[in-house]
Amino acid sequence: MKKYKFYIMGLWLFCIASVSLFSSCSSKDDDDNGIGIDDSYKPVKITPISGIRIAWDYSSLKQLAAKGAAPQMIRTANELVAVYASEDNVYLISSQDEGITWSTAVTLFPKGSHTGKNGNEDLTYKDLMGQPTITLLQNGDLVASCAVRYQYELTGTTTEYPAAIKIRRINSDLTLEPITEVYANLGVENPSFLQLPDGKLQLYFADGGTPVSITALNSTELLAEILEQQLVVIESNDNGQTWSSEIKDFGPDGVNRRWTGARTVASRAYKQNTWPSPAVLGDEIVVALSDNKTMTFKPYTVRCPLVENWRDAVRGDTPDRDYALYEILPDKYFMGITRMIVLPTGETLLSYQTDEGRNPDFELMEVAIGTSKAENFKYRTRPFPFESEEKAVRNSLMLFDNKTILALTTSNHGLLKNQEAPFYMKGHLVNDLTIIGDQVTDHPMFVGGKTEANITAGLGIDGNNLYVGIIAKDNTTVTAEPGTQAGDGVYLYIDADNLSLLDVDTGISKFWISSAGHVNRWNGKEGQWVEASAEGITVTPNSSSDGYTLDVVIPRSSLTNFNSQGKGIRFGIGLSDYTTSSTGVTELLSLCKDLRSSSWLGVTFE
Repeated sequence: MKKYKFYIMGLWLFCIASVSLFSSCSSKDDDDNGIGIDDSYKPVKITPISGIRIAWDYSSLKQLAAKGAAPQMIRTANELVAVYASEDNVYLISSQDEGITWSTAVTLFPKGSHTGKNGNEDLTYKDLMGQPTITLLQNGDLVASCAVRYQYELTGTTTEYPAAIKIRRINSDLTLEPITEVYANLGVENPSFLQLPDGKLQLYFADGGTPVSITALNSTELLAEILEQQLVVIESNDNGQTWSSEIKDFGPDGVNRRWTGARTVASRAYKQNTWPSPAVLGDEIVVALSDNKTMTFKPYTVRCPLVENWRDAVRGDTPDRDYALYEILPDKYFMGITRMIVLPTGETLLSYQTDEGRNPDFELMEVAIGTSKAENFKYRTRPFPFESEEKAVRNSLMLFDNKTILALTTSNHGLLKNQEAPFYMKGHLVNDLTIIGDQVTDHPMFVGGKTEANITAGLGIDGNNLYVGIIAKDNTTVTAEPGTQAGDGVYLYIDADNLSLLDVDTGISKFWISSAGHVNRWNGKEGQWVEASAEGITVTPNSSSDGYTLDVVIPRSSLTNFNSQGKGIRFGIGLSDYTTSSTGVTELLSLCKDLRSSSWLGVTFE
């Protein structure tokens, strides 16, 4: 029987070999007849990346406080003001020197306690403060809010659940007014403010779907399990002095007292709609939120007209609810705790924390760029390049000035592994460029998101030359040997005919310029870089106290079809930062790729 099986197997292998041989011969015959596969290179034009991109600045990374979490920051007329949570209190600090130094922390929402019931016996509940938010009002005052978690201990077991929202007004001189509770219910958390153009102040937050009486909310008989959360909003017409929410009596003899007055913004049956982040966009209100429609949380948006807003709640999937990201990402990735801001140029930014490519215990902040309507968020970047066991969570965004944003996070970066602190980092807003004249007076391009070293760069133009001015900040300059790239320097990329290709081909060039001014050149050819002569390229290097500068002159005649028919060029830049002659990091301008000219900046000339 064994011999028979061996014979059959041998016959089967012989047949396979015969078929393969016949196929090979047939392929050869086809090639001989000119019917083979056409493997010649064909350049592929694709739509270029355009508009705002964020260049993160690792050298600006700063720890905001010794410990704490969930930082948010705003700018007033005179200073920066930040809030954060630490050890179940919420603190406020301020800076009058653009964040170089910060004031002593003031307790904004102190933890406290209240009396509840365990059957007929009194029980002390702890009031734990967290999730702070703050906003600048149109009249110059501030108003802050936080979420309150109720906690009690019984028979050796600790029970804790989200239960209330508190607010506190802050005068323009930072004097504090009394704390007010504005809503309470099982599942209430994640407050966020929005002041409308007419001055009306709105407070959005998550709320458990089932109304719970005040008595039940403070009783150990409450089943503290949240099966559904919805987004709701309450309003104030007097800058946060009074609110549309109130306590009303229900049931026989008014025994079921509970909070009312919140309008539903968005809900999904048996799911959680949480972490609202609202903005006014044109004639709409758009709220970014975290929605666990499927397996994990993902960013969504809901919207309504500014006039008579939220007259109807957005329930489930409707035309007024959209998946926020341009890419449909796998369900397995967590992407929650959403925050959204609007840029002066109209684009919107969305942040969240994600475990994509990370251990779930060490998620990282991610920021995506959306349209002026808060749609199709893409071009995802991660501000904090932390190690595998360092997290960046419970984040927020702030518009620092017209050219800079801040990413704020909670991290164990550089600390003991069981401790967290608030951090922030700057991000430079880099846009496509319009160049006027031959003088490089502005340096809008920035590269430096991985190390303390960074470069800024600008362009100039005249009838003969393209000028590139580069300022490098680098306290550990390593000079590369001529002909190598093993040292500090910059890479320049020029798509002279604005071909915007998937890769590189004729008319596209790459330059390496060392900190000492040595130049190497490559030209694109059929998707690869090929060494070329750098003759005619002149560089003037200069050392500075904290790095070096490079003034580069590239003859237009050395670039194929430079700015043909006035359609501009595409330009990329990269930083090479070495600490020794064998250890270094290379980083390109945000979103740029070495072989993809369509990813480089668009540059036009006037």
